[in-house]
Amino acid sequence: NMPPAPPPPPSSTHSLTHTNTMLNYHELTMNEPRDSPQRRKQFLVICAIMVVMTLHAALTAGILATITIAPGQFPGGEFVYKFMTKDYAASTGTLRTVSSDLGILEDGGSSNLIIAEDEEGFEKLDTADLLYSILLDDPSFIPGGETRFASGVLLKESNSNNNGGKMKKLLLEDANALIAKEGKEGGTHSKDVKYEVGKLPKVKAAVAQHPFTAGAFSAILQSYKIIPKFKQYAKDHGKSGQSPVIIATCSAKQKMCTYYMPLAKRDAFYMGKPTMEKYASTFDDASMLERMGVESFGGINFGKVGRGIKRMLGMGGSSSSSSKEEKKDEL
Repeated sequence: NMPPAPPPPPSSTHSLTHTNTMLNYHELTMNEPRDSPQRRKQFLVICAIMVVMTLHAALTAGILATITIAPGQFPGGEFVYKFMTKDYAASTGTLRTVSSDLGILEDGGSSNLIIAEDEEGFEKLDTADLLYSILLDDPSFIPGGETRFASGVLLKESNSNNNGGKMKKLLLEDANALIAKEGKEGGTHSKDVKYEVGKLPKVKAAVAQHPFTAGAFSAILQSYKIIPKFKQYAKDHGKSGQSPVIIATCSAKQKMCTYYMPLAKRDAFYMGKPTMEKYASTFDDASMLERMGVESFGGINFGKVGRGIKRMLGMGGSSSSSSKEEKKDEL
C-alpha cells in the first residue's frame, strides 16, 4: 500500500486570484469615477449615519430639555478638591482622577464613573451629592481654556463622621504624597495637581437639574445653555451685580446633573482665590480671538497687536503694566 500523493502546489492563477481577494475596497474601486451613482450613494449613507448619531447624542445630552430653576439650598461642608485652570469640559476628567484616588469603581464606562461600592463590596451606591465641581468663572469674560474650576469631594455632616475622615486622608495625605514622590507636582494634568481643602457655607441657592451623559454635548450645553440660564435667573432676581458661581454634582445612575447657584456668600466659594471680577481684569487686553482660545495665527500674536493699537490710541494701561505684559510674552 503506497501513501497518497501530496496535493499539487497551487497554480500561479490560483495565487493571483487569492491576491486579488485580499485587496481592500478602495483599491478595487480606484478606477471608478468619483461622481458615479454608487459613490454618491455611499457618501449619502455615511452622512446620514453621522447625522443620526449626532442627533442622538445631542438629544440624550438634553439639548431640547427645559431648565426649571427653583429656590433651594446648597448643603455646604468641607471640600477637598483639585483647583484647575482649564476649559470646563476638563472637570469630568478631574472627577475621574478624584474617583481613582478614592478607589471608586467604574460602572460601565460610558458614564461619569461615579458609582461606588459599599464597605461589603456588594451594593452599588451613586456618589452624586459627594463629588462636586465648582465653576468659578463666566466663560464669556475669560479667554478660552483659562476658566477656573475646583473638583473634589464635599464632606457634609452626614458623611463626615463615618468614612469622611478616611476619604480626606486618602486625598490630602496619600494622593498628595504620591504626587510629591513621583515629582509630578506643578503639571497641568489633574493627576499632577495636589489636593487642597476649603470650607463651603450652607446657603440658599437657585437649583436646577439637567440631563447628563459626560460626553462632548454635555460640556457644550453646560457652557452655552446652563450657565447663561442661571445668569438670566440672577439678573431677574436682582443678583446681576456679580458673576454667579455654579456648582454641579452628577448622578450616573439617573443620568442627571443637579446645579446650584449660591444666592449668598458668593465670595466664600472662591476659597481664597481671586473672584471672577479680579481674575477677569488680568485679561483686559485680550482680543476677541484670544477670548475664544486663539492666541496667534500665521505668526501674528493678537494680544500684542491689540495692546499696540490701544497704546497708539491712548487707551493702553500704564507703562508698568505694559512692561509686565512684555515680560509675560517673553516667558
